[in-house]
Amino acid sequence: MKKLLAILVLGLLLGGNAFSKDEASYHGVPMVHDQSFFMGVAYHDKPHKLLDMFEILIYGNNPETIYSEDERYFTRSGCKLRDCGNKGLLWIDRKNKVAIGVISHSFWEKLDDSYKNGQIFIFSNYFEDSKDFPDEFIKAYSNWIKNKAIKPSLYRFLNSKNELKQLSQIK
Repeated sequence: MKKLLAILVLGLLLGGNAFSKDEASYHGVPMVHDQSFFMGVAYHDKPHKLLDMFEILIYGNNPETIYSEDERYFTRSGCKLRDCGNKGLLWIDRKNKVAIGVISHSFWEKLDDSYKNGQIFIFSNYFEDSKDFPDEFIKAYSNWIKNKAIKPSLYRFLNSKNELKQLSQIK
């Protein structure tokens, strides 16, 4: 099974991006309006396209894919190659075709004085308010931050209206 998954992932990487840049989607599930941000994830110190950064994380070092027992929910997580301080989580409800992305990062807007470990950036085309996040996402997110020993210090949410909001907590 692991060998089959490795071949599938390698095929996606070599055969073209799993992300569609035109639709800003992941395997046909729209993700977000693809804006540029600086989070210290890209390989330079300039703002970078959100989905490009996200792809660096979920296909980088130690990628992990998990399906729920009924295969309705899919999560993929990983971290930046040679910098596992930057991590990503992709959560998809395959039945309702809903996706949520999460990036754990340490910088915001500039490299120098913006360092703060555990900044969480959440994005989705499906939710205007974080209070509407599905319980299954909250469960997957909670397990992820626990297993990866992430201590969130700040939450930002890019919602379905393409508005960036700072949150005090999730849900």
